[in-house]
Amino acid sequence: MTADRLTILHVYPRQMGVSGDRGNVAALVRRADAADIATEVVEYAPGDVLPTTADVVVVGNGPLSAMRSLGSDVGRIGAVLRDLATAGVPVVAVGGGFDLATNQVVPTDGAPIDGFGVFDARAVRGAERRVNYFVLETRYPLLSGASTRLAGFEDHAARIELADGVSPFADVVSGGGNQAGSPVEGALTGNSFGTHTQGPVLPLNPQLTDGVLAAATTRLGRGYTPDPARTATIDRYAGEARATIDRYVDKAFKRIA
Repeated sequence: MTADRLTILHVYPRQMGVSGDRGNVAALVRRADAADIATEVVEYAPGDVLPTTADVVVVGNGPLSAMRSLGSDVGRIGAVLRDLATAGVPVVAVGGGFDLATNQVVPTDGAPIDGFGVFDARAVRGAERRVNYFVLETRYPLLSGASTRLAGFEDHAARIELADGVSPFADVVSGGGNQAGSPVEGALTGNSFGTHTQGPVLPLNPQLTDGVLAAATTRLGRGYTPDPARTATIDRYAGEARATIDRYVDKAFKRIA
């Protein structure tokens, strides 16, 4: 945090931001503001000087072509992002951004793409495509009393291979998930998580946004207490959206071969 501002580092917003992923950043900003925490959003583009300090890092969704277009820049900044995650800074990586935050993305053709290595895992493309409404029970640490039930949408054809000792981000209630033979989803390392849950995931699930902000502020020795009166409207919208997903999840289109 710089001058009492929580710094949110948004990595590759143009290349890795095709699924409304700026909404995840907006949710963090607005939720922090409702708790009287000022924020500063720093956008990182390939070739820029990457800040060595940040309080939250967000990487959004993007196609394989976008990952390839980033070239050696991924390797250039990977060590900094790993150091931030190791220091307890929450890294929120969604969709293709989650794939890119693993050690390696293995496509169906062409050379593998080295990732940031924030999560000790591989993202292997060519799995059965999953297009679903998504309901999960997250393992991410949330505020006391917060619901662990999350909702969103998945659209991917990746299988995540977690290294020994790496925990999934969530257990799948309804949907496909991304780990063969096991109804789990994503990866969880310290205060960081990767997931294929879109929607975007943070606006749809305010309790997860609170969990990320709590992790970021606790690391800095500062408390985080959301104000329900100031978030009532967005909480209601998010709750109604999650209820709609719950209602129609079993009628939604499922796996696409």
